[in-house]
Amino acid sequence: MIKKQQSLSYEELLRATLDELERFTNVGLLDDATRTRCGHLARFFERLSHMGPAELKICEVLTEEELQKIWRETASEGVLPHTIERRPLVH
Repeated sequence: MIKKQQSLSYEELLRATLDELERFTNVGLLDDATRTRCGHLARFFERLSHMGPAELKICEVLTEEELQKIWRETASEGVLPHTIERRPLVH
């Protein structure tokens, strides 16, 4: 039986549960574009996690322009080589 790979948008990835993403990943159902988007989101949120204390809201620390800049910078896999490594999709 051939399984059709899923192509999920950024919005769909953010709405998906960790269980759903883990299931898709374990059976190889996420296409290359979706895996690229997952990497981008991971780099973006990792960068944000280093920007301020966890109890602060991002909007209290960064302006919209700064967030847009980080989003653009983290779109490329080569931007932050120290944050790009194989990690489990869920913890």
